[in-house]
Amino acid sequence: MDRSVPEWVRHIQIEWELSPGQIAALIRVDPARLPELLETKSTATLPPGLESAAPLIAIYRKLAARYPKTEDQVKWLFTEHRDFGGSKPIDVAASSLENLYWVGYYLDSSPA
Repeated sequence: MDRSVPEWVRHIQIEWELSPGQIAALIRVDPARLPELLETKSTATLPPGLESAAPLIAIYRKLAARYPKTEDQVKWLFTEHRDFGGSKPIDVAASSLENLYWVGYYLDSSPA
């Protein structure tokens, strides 16, 4: 799929049924700026303000490969996991940029 970064973010938000606040927390932007950022027509690989979308897109792709059904992806994201100290991966990913990358690394390194 050849999508721009804003298109990926909108797609992920719709697929995972995330609120504007949830998607803004994941990509580390002010929720008030989210509509403007998602409407950008920038040709940059990572448009200004959306730099933190790259690890989220990577997580989406990894989960989609592991769990083809969207509901299974969402279940994984919103279920407490022992490997995350009993926290939900969505909450861990939204807590900091480092943790967003860490969730992606976890998906890369853990067995399906």
